[in-house]
Parts: sequence; C-alpha cells; structure tokens
Amino acid sequence: MEMNSTGWSKDDHIVLAVSTGIDSMCLLHLLLNEYQHTYRKLTCIHVNHGLRQESAEEETFFKTFCEKHHIDYYIKDLDLNNIVEAGNSIQNESRQYRYDWFDFMMKKLKADVLLTAHHQDDQIETIFYRLFTGRFTRSTLGIAYESNRQHYKLCRPLLNISKDQIKKYQSEFHVPFYEDASNHKNVYVRNDIRNRILPAILDNEQLSIDHLLKLKSWHDQELETLRNLASQFIDEQALIKANRTKITIPRTSFNQLTDNVKVHVLDQIFEKISLATSISDKMYQSWFDQFASQKSQFTIDITDKWIIQISYDTFIIMTNTEMKDVSSIKVIETPHTYHFGDYEIIIQSDFPLEQLPLTIRTRQNGDRFLLNGSENKHKKVSRLLIDCKIDAIERNRLPIVINAEGNVIAVGQLYINKNYKHYINIRNIGDE
Repeated sequence: MEMNSTGWSKDDHIVLAVSTGIDSMCLLHLLLNEYQHTYRKLTCIHVNHGLRQESAEEETFFKTFCEKHHIDYYIKDLDLNNIVEAGNSIQNESRQYRYDWFDFMMKKLKADVLLTAHHQDDQIETIFYRLFTGRFTRSTLGIAYESNRQHYKLCRPLLNISKDQIKKYQSEFHVPFYEDASNHKNVYVRNDIRNRILPAILDNEQLSIDHLLKLKSWHDQELETLRNLASQFIDEQALIKANRTKITIPRTSFNQLTDNVKVHVLDQIFEKISLATSISDKMYQSWFDQFASQKSQFTIDITDKWIIQISYDTFIIMTNTEMKDVSSIKVIETPHTYHFGDYEIIIQSDFPLEQLPLTIRTRQNGDRFLLNGSENKHKKVSRLLIDCKIDAIERNRLPIVINAEGNVIAVGQLYINKNYKHYINIRNIGDE
C-alpha cells in the first residue's frame, strides 16, 4: 500500500496520533516497515477519552504495542463527562481537547510533523458533510494533505487511500487493532454519511467518487482565487490603523466586488483584528444590502466591542473606544508640537505672540469662520463638515483652533485662515 510520504523528510521527528483503530494502526505498521527509512525518529501519542468501556483496554493495548516495538509514547486521559452532562457536542469538544494536547506535545517534543490517519473515505465524508451543511463557502471543501499549525506541520499520508485498501492491508499483514463500535451508530451526521450514504454510492456502478474529488479540487482552487482577490483589495484599498482598532474602506469600491469576494475581505479583516465572533453568510448578506442602500450614515453593531460606521462613501470597522468624542480643551501658550486626539498640531516658533494663547477644542454650536479671500463673509463649521462629507464620529473629533480674540482660525485639515497658514500645520496621525 503506497501512501504519500512527501510531507516529511529523513531528518524529521514525526509523531503519529494513534487511536488504536484500523486506520492509525495500519499507518503505524507502514511506518515501522515499508517507510521506516523516511524519518529520523517516531513517537506515538494516544488520547483516552474515557467515554467507552473499551477505552482502558485500548490504552493498555497501545502501551504494550509501543513497548514491544521500542517506540516512545505518550498518553492523555480526558474527562469529558461534564461535556456530556452539559449536552454539548462531544465530537467538537473532544476534537478541540485532542488538538490542544497535540499542540502541547509537539512543542514539548520539539517534533517536526504530526501524522493522522485520515483516508480517502474520510475525505469523501467531509466533502458531503460540508456540502450538505452549507459549510463550504468560506473554507476548503475537503481535507488538505498537509497544513501548518503553530510550530509544526500536520500531514495526512493516507488521504489518497480508500478504506477498502486499508482493510486489505490489515488482512494481509494481520495488523492488530481495536474497533470503535460507536463508528457504526448513526447518531452523528458524519456517521450517517459514513454508514449509509457513502456505501450506497460506492455500490452503484454508475456513480463515481472521482467526480466528487474533482469538484473538491476545483472548489479549493476557486477559493484560493477569492482569497487572493480579497487580500489584494485590502492591500490596495483598506486603511488600517497601526494598532488595528480602526479600518477604513471605500464603500463604492467594496460594493463593486462580488459577494463572494466581499465575504473573504471581511473574514480576512476580522482575522487581522482577532474578532472572536464568526459572522454567518446570512448576516453578511444583510450587511451587504445595507452597504448598497442609499442611506448615507448609519451604524452596525458587530460585537459589544466592534462596530461598523457607514458614512457617505466610506465604511469604518472600529472599536467602541474609537467612537469616543475628544472632549478635552487644550490651551496653547507657547509655540510647540501638540497632540489632540488623533491629530498632531504644530505651532511654528515664529507664531505671532500677540495671538496667543490659542485654544484647541472640538466643535460647538454656532462655530463659524471667515472665508479666505473675504473681508466679512463667514461660513458655519457645521456646513463645512457637511460639504466635506465628514462622518458623524469624526465631526466630534476634529480640532478647532481658536485665537486669542476668540475667532476660529483652523478646522482640522479642512480650513486654516490664510493669515495663519505659515504658522500652523495640522495632520491626522491616527492611522499611522
């Protein structure tokens, strides 16, 4: 039986996750016999879930086998009774516990590659599961041969080998194993696919799983294309604040993307900001409809911490702390560089001293300024903000500079009185 051993080299320390079932025991047999020269060191690890009467027997069998063949081994005993009592998904929870321990052991052993015994039937089962449950729009359709984890590589060398081939190999070489009776119970969706749907397809000569594998290959290639397009859009269009608390995106450009690319743009952004919540396809579609609407300004709550602020031709993903208005007032008595919220305000050293002190604050009702080029014509600050399409949040953060006579001489970067342009520089440093 020829497996795929391209995922590791002769210098690697490989670790095999052994359940004592037929798949992992046949993989172990292969590694000890036909593929014994493909690695530097082999270690086996086993998880005792403690949920079946046979679990203790399997653990003893695992110990005996490893000691007989002089293999280093490690065992993890799990107590999952609290999960069972709570009614949570035992399959999902136990898998998380397993891989947390795998991560720990791979780091402890300083090992290079972890092997699992997933085979072709597992691949088909996963494809069906993701198709029938709709879990394929944002992930690969099946199982990858290899994937990178925290500090090691995970490989599945039997992925191109069918269950029937494994059974024939076991029969030919009399490989000892333990059968997990729960695999034959159709209480889980995956078991139902494994025990009823897959056999029906394999027994029908007019049906071929090869077409399903081709579908997986095509889907995964298309998925990679979508991810690349999303990544390119973020690189070219998104403005990400250095501390990743604020991401600004052009609304029109985003709306021109296909919905599939939009999903991956937001998925990748949420990954960058470590958003803990998973957003459903249905929720995304609701957002896309709102983004494409004629409404100029509105807010969408993502989580208790994160929001989306829509303002004219931009939408901003930000934390609640980014929404807070700048309420402090600064009194400037000497030329220097000052900071006001996200803004840096430089008062040049030759600023006319008779015009000091300056006051820096946010807008107030009735604020107005003298139009450049006019002797007595004024414009309201509120009108300037509307004309410049400044969003509601930024309106309450812009620095308004007042001179000693109480006149507005600057409104952020939008306006500086012509008599002060040489003396005052204002720039937004919030996105640096």
